[in-house]
Amino acid sequence: MNCYGCTSIPEAMADERDGFPGLHFHPQPIADQGIVNDQFCQIQALKSEEQPDAVVRLIDTYILDVERILSNLKSYIDLPDVDFSKLAVEIYKIEEKSLQIGAEHMKIACANLILACDQKHKDNFCQYLAWMMNEFTKTQSKLEAFAQMERKIIRVRSKVQK
Repeated sequence: MNCYGCTSIPEAMADERDGFPGLHFHPQPIADQGIVNDQFCQIQALKSEEQPDAVVRLIDTYILDVERILSNLKSYIDLPDVDFSKLAVEIYKIEEKSLQIGAEHMKIACANLILACDQKHKDNFCQYLAWMMNEFTKTQSKLEAFAQMERKIIRVRSKVQK
């Protein structure tokens, strides 16, 4: 596949030869870091001339949704009587959203949290929740950097096309 984040030479490394001066964003591809999987490459196919920001919007939605769910999880675990089935439902939401966007580390973190729910083990749950929040921070950072780079490319392309 030839998409940023999924190859060793991302399209985002466009330069003056491609008619896109000033774009010299050279991060290590996020797929090589294991942050995302091939699903992330596949969603990049959603980009089109009509909707060049489709992937950026998916990333933004993913981040907002997972932030909200993590906040819910933190509040639920602090209740005196923890309803682990309610926690599991929220974790499955994160897992589904992570599968859709290809957030590999988050998918792995969900499995551990689900296991802690199955075991109804509050201490393990808190430990795995902290780990998941750390993984989300890393994932969020990489996805936001990607989205920022995509926004720059969209702006430059729109200026060039005018």
